[in-house]
Amino acid sequence: MSDSHDHRPNIQKALEIFKEKGVEVIIHAGDLISPFCVKMFEEFKGKFYLCAGNNLGDTEVISNMMKEVGFFYEDIGEFEIEGKTFALYHGTDELKLNSLIYSKLPYDYVITGHTHKKLLKKVEKKVIINPGETFDLYEDPTVAILNLVDRKVEFHSLK
Repeated sequence: MSDSHDHRPNIQKALEIFKEKGVEVIIHAGDLISPFCVKMFEEFKGKFYLCAGNNLGDTEVISNMMKEVGFFYEDIGEFEIEGKTFALYHGTDELKLNSLIYSKLPYDYVITGHTHKKLLKKVEKKVIINPGETFDLYEDPTVAILNLVDRKVEFHSLK
């Protein structure tokens, strides 16, 4: 998920979809914004990864709160899930984003946001996913669910 911009009803809908689909890891590609939205993820039993975006709330408070519920990256996050490597970056700086996508860095997946538009593309062996916006500003609000076994990505509407 990405670009939720404090839209609590859609964050709640996303969490309900994740629960229904048995999601074990939530990756948020930035612009969550306010610390009160972090609290919404406290009941999620899996791992939760969040990076900052360009619309910043109180990142110090968010960083401290995330110590209780998951992992917070102020810029680029790198982590591994079930043997697959991930880069997580909001996407504000196109040069940085392109360096993650087109470099020889060994990522299986690059998760990004910022544009508020869903995107799924493959660049060599990397899969690039922008889940679209959780907020309801430009497009139909969506989240994406990745199945690591078959590498399929499904987009789910929040309307």
